[in-house]
Amino acid sequence: MDMTPQEKGIVSWSSYGKKDDMMYIFNGGTVFKWDYKSVGFRPACDDPACEHSTDECPALFPLDVYERVVYYNDHWIYVEKDDANRYYLGYCDFDGNNRKRVLDITDDVKGTGPMMYLEIYGGKIYCAYNSQVTDYDDAGDWDTKSRLCVMEYDVQHLKGDKAYSRQLFLCDDDQTWHFYSVNNNKMVIDVPVPKSDTYVEFGEERIYDLKDLSYITVKETQYVGLLSDNRYVSKEKEGLILVDGDKRIRLEGKGWGVPFYNDNRIYAINTQYRQSVHDQENGKLIDGEVKAYDYEGNVVEHIYLPKGYGVRDGIAAYDGRYYFTNIDYSTRSYFYVYDTQNPDKGWKKINRGY
Repeated sequence: MDMTPQEKGIVSWSSYGKKDDMMYIFNGGTVFKWDYKSVGFRPACDDPACEHSTDECPALFPLDVYERVVYYNDHWIYVEKDDANRYYLGYCDFDGNNRKRVLDITDDVKGTGPMMYLEIYGGKIYCAYNSQVTDYDDAGDWDTKSRLCVMEYDVQHLKGDKAYSRQLFLCDDDQTWHFYSVNNNKMVIDVPVPKSDTYVEFGEERIYDLKDLSYITVKETQYVGLLSDNRYVSKEKEGLILVDGDKRIRLEGKGWGVPFYNDNRIYAINTQYRQSVHDQENGKLIDGEVKAYDYEGNVVEHIYLPKGYGVRDGIAAYDGRYYFTNIDYSTRSYFYVYDTQNPDKGWKKINRGY
């Protein structure tokens, strides 16, 4: 497939895609589609006789086989595991058909129980995993540590003379390091807090340069999100901070986070604050809010989330609409849509249609 970077069709989650006036959502191992007008969404399979329960269904990506599935350039890209526990990078058409294994990455995945992460940036695939690795010495003694490994794959060069992969980061430690994201030729990796009986709320994050792997350390933070032009947002004691060189702009107070952004706006949500209030006040939920900021720190849009939705949720924005996903363990799944061009209509709840 063409790995040339294209304009992202959706801000936020790579599990959203839009094509032919249909919205496609990857949720719980299935690709669903929704046509904007209906109040339900169904698996993206055009066979009316299909029960969407076996490998024959092109909309199905069973979670025990497909470790990660992300949208990119009108395709789905994934990490696939076979019955022999071998791992592959693969891709398929937008409708889930024509699945192809591109590269066997088994030798890059070491340890037991790897948790896989997949990011695509600049036409390259970044695959990271956390696992447990055990080393044995000559006496038969063993030591188990946590591993974080981050690999970069340039699949455009698989048949050429250029190197198509490189290891960006490898750490075996008694504590667990985590890879967060890649953007603007940078990646974020957190530094685990030393083991202690005391809970540490704010730790350190490292921002690595992908070219030479040099890094800067952001201290006393819970989260760092990479923006364009070497800017980033940081969740610190004083609140949500936009950092632009030496300039620091406080966007919101503690408990706000940034689930997504584009080259013009930063979208902040108060999900964490709602969670803490919910825990402290016997189930009372304050209003959920989303604020969109420009890169000077000014609020350019402010909306309230639907009443009564769950505590931990995600949100995306595209084409004048907001898409809000809520996972409900009794009703399985649903999501909301808010049309900013018709705000008087409020949020429309879209139910899972099967």
